Parts: sequence; C-alpha cells; structure tokens
Amino acid sequence: MKVLGLISSLSDPASRARIIQYTDRFTATGHTLIPRFFTPLKDADPASWAHYLKKITGINEWRSSDFLKMMGRIPLLLEQSGFDIIWQNRLLQSHHFFWETKLRKPVVFDFDDAIWMTEGKKQVSRKIEMSAMIFAGNEYLAEFASSYNKNVVIVPTTIDTEKLFPLNQPPEKFTIGWIGTETNFEYLKTIYQPLKIFLSANKETRLMIVSSHLPDFLKIDNGQMIFKQWEAEKENQYINQFSIGIMPLTDTEWTRGKCSYKMLQYMACGKPVVASPVGVNNKLFREAEIGIPAKTGDEWIRAFTRLKSDSVFFKTCAENGRALVEKDYSIDTYHPLILSYFKRISRQ
Repeated sequence: MKVLGLISSLSDPASRARIIQYTDRFTATGHTLIPRFFTPLKDADPASWAHYLKKITGINEWRSSDFLKMMGRIPLLLEQSGFDIIWQNRLLQSHHFFWETKLRKPVVFDFDDAIWMTEGKKQVSRKIEMSAMIFAGNEYLAEFASSYNKNVVIVPTTIDTEKLFPLNQPPEKFTIGWIGTETNFEYLKTIYQPLKIFLSANKETRLMIVSSHLPDFLKIDNGQMIFKQWEAEKENQYINQFSIGIMPLTDTEWTRGKCSYKMLQYMACGKPVVASPVGVNNKLFREAEIGIPAKTGDEWIRAFTRLKSDSVFFKTCAENGRALVEKDYSIDTYHPLILSYFKRISRQ
C-alpha cells in the first residue's frame, strides 16, 4: 500500500505527531508512507500587483491571490494520482475540492484540533463530507465530524516510545517543565502567578521552558529560569531534564478539541504531570494516576508542593504515565489499526 501524507510542514507538531512519525512503521511492514507538504501564501493583504491587475481587468484582488495559491497547489495535486490513499492532516487550502474529486483517490481526513473555529466551519465540514474516512483526535472532534460523515474513527495523538522515553537521570533540582509553541504561551500565562509564588517560596526549584523563544511575561529570577531552543532531535533530552511537566489550559470550545500532546510527551518520559482538567487532559487523569489536575492558582501550588515532597506518589505517577502511553497512546498500538482502516477503505 502506498500512502501520501499531506501535511502542513515537516516541523509542525500536528504533522509530526499525526503522520510523519508513522513513516518508519509503514516501511517496516512493507508499506510506503511519503509525507509531502504544501505551504500556501499567507492570508495577508493581496500583493500590489493584484491591485494593479484589478485596475486593468476589473478582477478582484482577492480572487487573483486565491488563483495564485491554487496554481501553486497543482504539482502536489497531480502527484496524488500515484498513491493508493491520501492521508491529509487538516486543511491545506480551503478551495480545491473540485480537482481532488477528479483524482478518485480515497482521502482520509485527519484533524486534532477544533479547526472549524480557525479555518472555517463551511470549509472544514465540506472537506469532511467529501472524505472516505475521518481520523478524529478525540471524542469531541469525532462528534463534530459525525454530523457530516458517518465513517469516523477516533485516532488519538500518539507517541513514538522509542524516541521519547525515561533516561532515569533525575535533575539535580526540582524542575517544572513546559514544552510548546508560541501560540500556546497564552495558556502558560494563566498560571504565571502560582508559578512565581511557588518558585519564590522554593528558591532551590527551577522553571524550564522549551520553545522558539522565551515568553516576555515570564519575569522569573534568572537563577531559577532555564530556556532551551526547541529542536526535534533534542526533545527527549530536554523533557528528561524536567521533574514534572505542566499543561495549563482555559476551558473553551477550542481547548476541548486539543489532544493533550504535551501531557503524553511528559508521560512517555516518565514525568508526572500537572494540567488543567480540560478535554483529553481530564480523560487521561481518569485513566490512571499520572499526576494532579489543577484549576485554581492554589491548586497549582499544592500540586507542585506535593510532587516535590511526596517521593512515593511522584514515583507512582511517573511509572503509571509511561505505562499508559505504552499501552494506549503509542504508535505501535495504533499503527496496525491505521493500516486496517486504510485497507478497509481501499476495498470500497
């Protein structure tokens, strides 16, 4: 079986976690998964030439811009004809459905966020309707997709446990860790005060941030702050420098669609977690004793304090988290299921 994985980019977290990391498993089982990405022009104001063209021809400047994006999509669109199945992560471009239907290749549409809020409900629902199968990252997303397509299965975001694993080298000082992109800084900001209070009261502890840059709002004593520039190859090394991992969230329609990738990364490395009990986060807390859910500032501080002081509880959470990922959230668990889904639709 030859599968084309359509993704946003090689470094995008959703692209890496949902599709790219399965490449070696496909090869090992005699199949082919080839990731390809298409990056359209940014949805900024049309270029000056588009405005000039409008003066001459009367063609709307936005239509010219959309046409240019569509033309840029053609090479990759033509390449799709050489594959048995198209596995697409999220929308790559809103308006190219007509051409895709002419290829007559089954499309598995894969999404792990409430993307209808950012990419348009009409566009997302249309793509779901036209796809042969839907991979939804959790129950919340599956419920949305089921309104437009009856062939919906839940495929959670998973971890390659051969790449993320405990190094069993605990940090010298108790270290609260967070890994993520700049777009998620807003959630980290919601617990800035409890973080600051805990660190101020425990001078021997540290906060470690792994991202593209350090958030401006984090005004923490330099002796207690560690920043690491994110690199895919160093994720395991960096997360293993944490004592515990944190995943704060607000409770919104958007966050209920998240698939708890941060939590799963921490758990795979044997790190207890403190997280907001929202969506899949709450589901993970119900499945095993992996850490402590926290809502209020006081709850965050108490969670940090207990995990710092209770070594027995800490060890239990660390072991349970790793075990849960290995059993229910690893690529080795879901790779055979994904292959079975692909074989099912290829026979239709």
